[in-house]
Amino acid sequence: MSTLLALTVGGSCAPVITAIRDYQPDFVYFIVSGGDRGSRKTVDGTGNPCGDPRKAKCPDCGKDVPLGDPKGVNILAQTGLTEGQYEILELPEPDDLSGCYAQLRSALMQLKEAHSDWRFLADYTGGTKTMTAALTLAALEAGYEFSLVKGTRADLVKVRNGTEMAALVNVGEVRARQQMDEAQRLFNRYAYASAAEILQNTLRAVFLPPELQREITERVGLCRAFDAWDRFDHSQARVLLETHKKQFETLWKFLKLISGAKPGYAPVLDLLCNAERRAVRGRYDDAVARLYRALEMLAQIRLEQRPERLISGNLNPTLLPEILQAKYEALREQGEKGKVKLGLRQDYELLAELADPLGNVYQEYSKRLLQALNYRNESILAHGQTPIARDRWLEMYQASADFIQAGLQAVNVRLDAPQFPQWQ
Repeated sequence: MSTLLALTVGGSCAPVITAIRDYQPDFVYFIVSGGDRGSRKTVDGTGNPCGDPRKAKCPDCGKDVPLGDPKGVNILAQTGLTEGQYEILELPEPDDLSGCYAQLRSALMQLKEAHSDWRFLADYTGGTKTMTAALTLAALEAGYEFSLVKGTRADLVKVRNGTEMAALVNVGEVRARQQMDEAQRLFNRYAYASAAEILQNTLRAVFLPPELQREITERVGLCRAFDAWDRFDHSQARVLLETHKKQFETLWKFLKLISGAKPGYAPVLDLLCNAERRAVRGRYDDAVARLYRALEMLAQIRLEQRPERLISGNLNPTLLPEILQAKYEALREQGEKGKVKLGLRQDYELLAELADPLGNVYQEYSKRLLQALNYRNESILAHGQTPIARDRWLEMYQASADFIQAGLQAVNVRLDAPQFPQWQ
């Protein structure tokens, strides 16, 4: 596999030459500081730019001794790199972190796109502190491996000449934590499938400590559980969430109710919570469609729970008071197996005509509800071409939520639906 090595260059040539010598890259991307006092000259400058005339005290004799060879030709000459095997990026302001980061981020991404099947290394041994920080940030984001030239230190200033060697740096846990932060953001916006994908890719990308692997695996399980629930696959959500039932006790009880044999009115509130989650993600048309279904389901459940057990999708008019039978028989569809099917508004009007408590509440809220339902009818997901705006969503949500709560109280149902948790 071909290798690309990106590295920052400072005043000392030795670590740069060591990294190139040890990795034998197919292409080198030099990151240098510009200006008269910059490090560009050490790469391709004339004369002996790799000399190091600084002095240090000899620990044995106390005399001044040179720290490096003052007669070193440039890095290209010492490494034998020729045109086409390298590129130089000159940073005009090597102490401007945001500027350096922006330049390096763009450059590293472009290099990766141009050589997608290569191995990518970033060595941050040389250069100013700002240059190395910028390279680290950009390389983490671009998915590069990291390298650092190490060696035996004679003092706090410099590694002893001849002991340098390039070594890979394990940044897997750092990168994993960054990915976990992004997954947390998605989880908290209810984008569970996307959060799970990021976490799964993190587990496959690098070897991580067992504790971190367990933490990520647990998060993937939660993402899958809430994703299944968010898609109304309650049976699968129950399987996946069971191991966390003590952690999410209230949610677990509600989930058992929804997925049980007698869920009652719980699915109505489940739809209401689902609509809230869609709205958080800015999907107001989806959210309004769920509100409509929640209102429709509330009436259908109430009709079925009456003593006559009325089925909205296949109403038997003979079960109604005699004064209403002809009216609802007239709604029967044509054909041998024609059924009497009621829409949302007809469901509530029938409940009102039966003097049902929910029907009475509907009469109080009908004006607000009908205006809100008109917004839904004009939406793209219903019968119109107008996307739902946030203000209309809020109006419909408030009207629907108020009505549902008042309706449940009227039929003596006390039920709370918890919203999905946030990843703290």
